[in-house]
Amino acid sequence: MNIIDYLEKNSKEFPEKNAIIFEDDKISYNELYHRVQNFSLPVIKKQEVISLIAENSISFITTYLGIIRIGKIVHVAAPNILENDLLNQLKSANSSLIICSEKVFNNISKYSKIKTPILKFSELKTVANIEKGTRKENKISHLIYTSGTTAEPKGVGITHQMIEFTTKNIIDVLKYSSSDVNILPLPLNHSFGLGCFHVSITVGSTVILHKDASNLQNLLKSIINNNATTIAAIPATLTKFLKLEGVNLDSYFLNIRLVITNSTAIPKNTIQSFREILKKGNLATYYGLTEASRSTFMIFQEDLSRDNSVGKSAPEVNIKIENNHNSIGEILVKGKNVISSYWNNEMLDVNFIDGWLRTGDLGYLDKNGFLFLKGRKDDMINVGGEKIIPFEIEVIVKQLSGIEDVAAFGIENEIFGQVIKLHVVKSIESDIDKSKILIHCMKNLEKFKIPSKIDFVESIPKTSYGKVKRFMLK
Repeated sequence: MNIIDYLEKNSKEFPEKNAIIFEDDKISYNELYHRVQNFSLPVIKKQEVISLIAENSISFITTYLGIIRIGKIVHVAAPNILENDLLNQLKSANSSLIICSEKVFNNISKYSKIKTPILKFSELKTVANIEKGTRKENKISHLIYTSGTTAEPKGVGITHQMIEFTTKNIIDVLKYSSSDVNILPLPLNHSFGLGCFHVSITVGSTVILHKDASNLQNLLKSIINNNATTIAAIPATLTKFLKLEGVNLDSYFLNIRLVITNSTAIPKNTIQSFREILKKGNLATYYGLTEASRSTFMIFQEDLSRDNSVGKSAPEVNIKIENNHNSIGEILVKGKNVISSYWNNEMLDVNFIDGWLRTGDLGYLDKNGFLFLKGRKDDMINVGGEKIIPFEIEVIVKQLSGIEDVAAFGIENEIFGQVIKLHVVKSIESDIDKSKILIHCMKNLEKFKIPSKIDFVESIPKTSYGKVKRFMLK
């Protein structure tokens, strides 16, 4: 079964139940299925890939599902995508049409290099020469370009089989059911947000969709007003909740049974605080690339001694560590959640070996099979032949009070090949200086790991999901 089959099933089982609530708009399972059934497109040659570029909305969802239903592949892209990035993605995907929101149209219609036809949501039912959308199926559901923490984007084609396998694991491990009401402020153009949406449609629960997570007070009100049972948020959002003044989070999260976040490093204080806040629920995280979604799960209430872990392998997913360096090595993943090749990029297919995907992430497995992340293979710093993982330095520097954030990376050096540089973001009230940081490093790190240069900066470039873009630092 694919996502359309589950939508059809739930339109019969829960016809009047709200499938999606978005701001002042709502749509039942019956109405959502009806709109998806009647979705149609203008006739365009070679119409295999359709680009969908929009903010979170019910129109995004009906278009996404509608494109899938007529057997096309949905290329999803961020609404704030830059011209060259969009041009590269359209060329790689061989997209024949862009469907977008009014806001996105106002931006990308100014991009002189974009020659692909553009259609606004409001024009979908009014275009001439409409081709009625009969039910068809393509092996691939959607296409996402992911650059993660590297400069070069990679096309990742997600199959219906991968979605069903991953969704089933999420449901089984995290106990989603039709009675859930899910707060979803994550962008639907990313695998985390899209995966949460797939789960809700599969089990027949209700999604409370938000544009984003910028308005924390609005999210808290949404939890209460909708009697929510779950919320999905990145670690930075959870930490911001804890910094709200005069807010009793316990009362807002009283009936939340699950807070799900992703594998970006979660501050230990955030984990411990949410353990106390969630009187009836769990805080959980997962590890996975877009290429290998939800490869592990970690439920923090079930293990009080491994707050730095991203958990154990998901059901029927295998993980191993290769090229160990003091037990740390590259993480390899194998399972039905893993793609078999990248989209139109044979050069990247060297990352696949006998069904195993080289993730480029570094980590280790403890004796009980719990996975611990230690950074990216490409981020390894080589000081005179000594291999250093930036995380090892960052975790020490973050011990100092007054440090908001820190990133360690290598810079060229004639004698040692590379030396270590730090970018440090300090809190507004902090009086910490470079000498205090250096002294702390000298006391707690081996000599070759001590930074040679420290700069205070206003911010550290990160992805929307909180991972450091080290290529921008270098």
